[in-house]
Amino acid sequence: MTAPAYHPAPPPPAAPRPRRRWLLTAIVVAWALLLAGFAAWSVRKDPPTVPEQRDIAEALPVVQRATGAVLLAADAADRVVTLGELSFDRDCALTPVRDGVEASREVTVRVRAGALPATLDAIARALPAEYAATVRQNTAGTRYGLRADAGEFVGVDATADAGATVFTMVVSTGCRPLSDGVDLAPAPVAATEVPAEFTAALRALTPTAPSATSTEVACPGGGRTARTVTADDLPAPADLARAVRGLVADAQIVQADPQAWAYRVGAVSMVVSASAGSARVAATTGCR
Repeated sequence: MTAPAYHPAPPPPAAPRPRRRWLLTAIVVAWALLLAGFAAWSVRKDPPTVPEQRDIAEALPVVQRATGAVLLAADAADRVVTLGELSFDRDCALTPVRDGVEASREVTVRVRAGALPATLDAIARALPAEYAATVRQNTAGTRYGLRADAGEFVGVDATADAGATVFTMVVSTGCRPLSDGVDLAPAPVAATEVPAEFTAALRALTPTAPSATSTEVACPGGGRTARTVTADDLPAPADLARAVRGLVADAQIVQADPQAWAYRVGAVSMVVSASAGSARVAATTGCR
């Protein structure tokens, strides 16, 4: 008796590799190439969308133009203005491991008592329309602020109490990447051109001829240059009011305090102040 023969079943044929997998791979590769190409085009063509994409060297011309616009808007017959130096602050960081720098310029404005709210409104209206300047106040009406956008992530800000007679307009870049070729500690510039009102104020305080420094900014339109000339560390008079009496006889007096006098002689803004045994004189010729 013989056992029946056993014939094993042949293995099933190998399944053909699905074409669908190849198709998906091709789509993914094509999509990645498309994204890479779009990213390269965007880097070259798109404008920056965050301030960190534009370094400090690229932001400085915007700061200077905005400062000229702010000085022009702030200057008026019933105000005294002073132009500040360009300054840099290294105490900022773009990321936890990447340092940056912020540039700013200030325009200090002195007004008569009670005039601050109306002055901020007037400055906001006088700034370029594209700055979209707005003035806000707290619910109690005791604190006011101005905010404007000078473009390319450069802002203009001012805040002050309603009763203040001095406030500062600050033009700033926010934190930016460092850039080669930018002097972050510029030396003071010696004044070579001073208004007669400045010389008269110096003579009222000291018989010597002290050195003076100057800071400038181009006025909107490029036709004129605004300038503030300053002399520091002058001998302080025992009575500041008596010292400036002859200077303000025909002037428009904006501020008359025991330690600071601010007045205008024509288009020239003058500030004569004294503190801690020394005096300071600043004269500003604006854009008007």
